[in-house]
Amino acid sequence: MNKIKNKHTDFIKLESITIVATFFSLWLAVIFEDMIEHVMAYIFILSFGILHGANDLTLLQRTDTKKKLTRNYFKILLYYVVFVFGSILIFYLVPSLALIVFVLFSGYHFGEQHFISKTIKASFTISGLYFTYGTFILFLLFSSNYMATVEIIKNIIGYSVPKSIFEIGLLISGLSTLAFSIILILKKELKIYPIKELFFIVIFFVVFKTASLLWGFTIYFILWHSIPSLYDQIFFLHGHINKSSFRSFVVTSLPYWLISVVGLLFLLFIFRDNFEKSLAFFFSFLAAITFPHVLVIKKLNQNQN
Repeated sequence: MNKIKNKHTDFIKLESITIVATFFSLWLAVIFEDMIEHVMAYIFILSFGILHGANDLTLLQRTDTKKKLTRNYFKILLYYVVFVFGSILIFYLVPSLALIVFVLFSGYHFGEQHFISKTIKASFTISGLYFTYGTFILFLLFSSNYMATVEIIKNIIGYSVPKSIFEIGLLISGLSTLAFSIILILKKELKIYPIKELFFIVIFFVVFKTASLLWGFTIYFILWHSIPSLYDQIFFLHGHINKSSFRSFVVTSLPYWLISVVGLLFLLFIFRDNFEKSLAFFFSFLAAITFPHVLVIKKLNQNQN
């Protein structure tokens, strides 16, 4: 019980630090040119961004241990690698389908991370909230940076997407998030402060409108998703957060993290003379390693409920 209370207290502190860090990052977006933003974005994504999904195998093993199940580590590793390369293959063969699935998966994953500590129990309505909130954040990002988003999507699927798609997606996901939130609050299954959540959305809108597409995505992905996710994962594995537990997490994550970083750096090097195309491949590779991570985190959260 004390551990849970300490975690909740630390999470509130983390949230406050995140808000301050967000405004600081926004200030950087104002004073630096896009190229410097892009370099900083790649550094943060390749470090904290990749790291938050680099310990999935350990998390799976710990989840199985708690359920008194045993699986061969190398068998799990093989499945994981096949899943990643299968995702890359789908992006190559059917890029339109892969992109849609990536947005849907990422939307659910972002919403789950944001609300998992604020929900009482798993249910269809709560899953609906996770999905609609996360996709709303993504559509808010896309709509705020329409031209850059369209250029990246065109490099992935070969044709442009009309702005109306993003506007409709933003409207539907926003209204659906509102509906799910009201239902869950009335059922007392969601513990949030509505004004506070609206304040967060205003912050995201200002960030997405002010920063470049890549830097805006990075601010949300790192500060509002990856770092809180790292916090949850380390707490799940070690029961506390300190330098020792963080160091242990990094050590066990190192092999997969290195492989992912080398792969992404290789893509960036190949397409170094074409920023839009390099960004398209960058997000495609990021999507490929995101798919299995989303499933692992979902299983971890189910195990904790």
